[in-house]
Amino acid sequence: MMASYIANSSAKFRFHGIASHAAASPQRGRSALDGVEAMNNMVNMMREHVPQETRIHYIITNGGKAPNVVPEFAEVYYYVRHPNRDEVKDAFARVVKAAEGAALGTGTTMDYEIIGGTHELLLNETLARALQTNLERVGGVNYTPQEVAIGKQIQASFGFPAPPIEEAAKVQPFAVTDGGGSSDVGDVSFAVPTVGLTAATWIPGTPAHSWQAVACSGQEIGTKGMVVAAKTMTLTAIDLFTDPVLLEKATAEFKQDVGSYVYKPLLGDRKPALNYRD
Repeated sequence: MMASYIANSSAKFRFHGIASHAAASPQRGRSALDGVEAMNNMVNMMREHVPQETRIHYIITNGGKAPNVVPEFAEVYYYVRHPNRDEVKDAFARVVKAAEGAALGTGTTMDYEIIGGTHELLLNETLARALQTNLERVGGVNYTPQEVAIGKQIQASFGFPAPPIEEAAKVQPFAVTDGGGSSDVGDVSFAVPTVGLTAATWIPGTPAHSWQAVACSGQEIGTKGMVVAAKTMTLTAIDLFTDPVLLEKATAEFKQDVGSYVYKPLLGDRKPALNYRD
């Protein structure tokens, strides 16, 4: 299965108001949190009027310090995603307009900092099919009876039906699908022919970004999937070193797909943060 990452742009929107006592003198305050909430409301209404593949997520990273104080500062962190970088740019510009309108309507001021962004993954079918061949040689992941028992306990915590655990041993047939996440590997794919794979480092059905994913990754269940991926990638690298026709075909496909596009990264307004949450 060949899946693409989608393009992404992220930013923190910071609203500045006037602090006051929320009960004794609310008329003197201008709530920065009102600005954040007004922005979020407008963006949520915007969802009806963007391409359906668009994804917009946010969290309020600072909403004030105490309920009895009108917040003079508030911050909201946004991600905007789409399978195409140009659609991301368009949607992000509209999010900025919502922030500007929210500040105007709440009597606050707003500034924003672009944290970063990534291109979509440029798929290379030539490399993907070579990788698929090697994955089929390596095979899937087989669990011991003890790992199966642990896996079923983990699946029972999902709250929804999960695929059979035996699915991890099966190599899925080759197919091209749309991905849901974003990665800077997408930017790499506009510089050189790029390929990757997904291996079963979690019990089938495990949601990403969950404690169940952490539990699987921290034991032999996760290690087995990692080894499958490592073997598959190594075999494919050997193919590229020993088969000049494969290399030439992958390069030709890459050049055709990039075409006349001149790569320009969707960089942020600052150096990358050492702490992801900063």
